[in-house]
Amino acid sequence: MSDLMSKVRQWDNRAAQWMGRHFYIILFEIILGIIFLMVFINALKILNISFNVAKDDTTNQLILSQSVNTTLIVMLLLLISLGVLNIINNNSRLRSSLKNIEFNLSKRRNDSKPQDN
Repeated sequence: MSDLMSKVRQWDNRAAQWMGRHFYIILFEIILGIIFLMVFINALKILNISFNVAKDDTTNQLILSQSVNTTLIVMLLLLISLGVLNIINNNSRLRSSLKNIEFNLSKRRNDSKPQDN
């Protein structure tokens, strides 16, 4: 029974570590994905409106080009923020791997030292 409980504690600890490392990054990815979807739908609406704008209506042409340019800038910023989020996630994983390696190496060093009695 105690072996089962130690396994349950180990799984719980690993699940808590995984959530601690990845929860906020997944949350931010979902938020950025929702924003990207909204901007993409807006871009499709702008594209649909562009077919109805008359060629000699200068004001509407300028507003349309400004809307397209703004949509492109927002999409590029979203792409950049997803890339930065990916870099942060990779750094976090690398840091935790290095901590685990350091812990295991220091544990081996302490185990190999002769005991002074």
